[in-house]
Amino acid sequence: MTKKIAPEKNGVVEKYGKISIERRGDSYKIRWSCGGRQYSRSIGKAAPEILKVARGKAQEINSDILLERFDPTLEKYFSAITPAPLDLLTLWQQYKVAKRKLTAPTTQKGDWPEVDRALAAVDRQALKLTNSASRLLLAELLDKYSASTTRKVLTYIRASALLAVEDEEISQKEANYYCRLFKSIPKSQKSSRSRKCFERHEIKAIIEAFQSDEFNSKYSNYTHSYYAGYVEFLTLTGFRPEEAIALTWDNIKNNEIVVCKAYSQGILKSTKTYETRSFPVNAQLNKLLTSLPKDANCDLIFPSPDGGHINQNNFNKRYWLPIVKQLVSTGKVQEYLPTNNLRHSWITRMLRAGLDIATVARLAGNKPDTIMKHYLAAKTQDLVLPEF
Repeated sequence: MTKKIAPEKNGVVEKYGKISIERRGDSYKIRWSCGGRQYSRSIGKAAPEILKVARGKAQEINSDILLERFDPTLEKYFSAITPAPLDLLTLWQQYKVAKRKLTAPTTQKGDWPEVDRALAAVDRQALKLTNSASRLLLAELLDKYSASTTRKVLTYIRASALLAVEDEEISQKEANYYCRLFKSIPKSQKSSRSRKCFERHEIKAIIEAFQSDEFNSKYSNYTHSYYAGYVEFLTLTGFRPEEAIALTWDNIKNNEIVVCKAYSQGILKSTKTYETRSFPVNAQLNKLLTSLPKDANCDLIFPSPDGGHINQNNFNKRYWLPIVKQLVSTGKVQEYLPTNNLRHSWITRMLRAGLDIATVARLAGNKPDTIMKHYLAAKTQDLVLPEF
């Protein structure tokens, strides 16, 4: 008896008695149980002719189970079928289909294409599900990418393999080939910039450089001063850039800024911690906010020149990087640090000013141990040790 199921991209397509025809990613498989044992067999790529083969095999197996002549060796059913062997690329495509609804859009847009490019760049032999192929994969990834990127790619490969184990498509032994690779990846050396901060006089120089347009190129479509308010806001709040970019005027309520969203990689989403927090508006911050222009056609506090959300990557490359490097060359800033280090600078400045770490962590949208581990910078300029 055939039971028709509403077709799905990933799931049961049809049932013949206890035999399920399933689609997993770009392939069809059949699954059933008999005599207390679970069976699963991949049939081939998802295509009408392969679905016909799957139907025939499902009917045959179901009939043999009912007539008590089932062949547990499966030779009777699959000796003539030679489906294309699974490889890493297939497992990865299946993983994306299975996890699409459970994964943040920014991850799909940011991380997944990196894995796509990496698997397309390696030798086809490295995509086989063998121990030697896994070692070749690691060697090729490390040859083409940094250790941190290699680790990221292999993290998704491992997840794909473990999902395939759950689906009984590959063995745990095959998945372990990729789990063991992490021990052979060189430890990434975190950038020395990651916990550094700008000192007060450096922040003042940066804001003034944006306000004055002193480094503005005559070929630039927009002046640096257009972004002066945005930069000053980051220095006064320690907000993540994607949080500041997403702010609208209705997020300011009762002399507080409600931080509940972020804009990154073209997607408006929740904050990084998925939590909403409030940030008090002091006199200095209020003076900045009241000086900002308002556009009747746009409710963003910091719109891009064309009226949409600021593209942080473009801002970094076209405005932040050239201005700060110019300040380094003139001696007004000690070294170049990315825009994100304005957040480190604010956190460090608040702690140096005497605010307790729990309060700073709440205002920054982090946990206290995260603040200590990743954000608090050591003082290196004009350091005078106290005397006993």
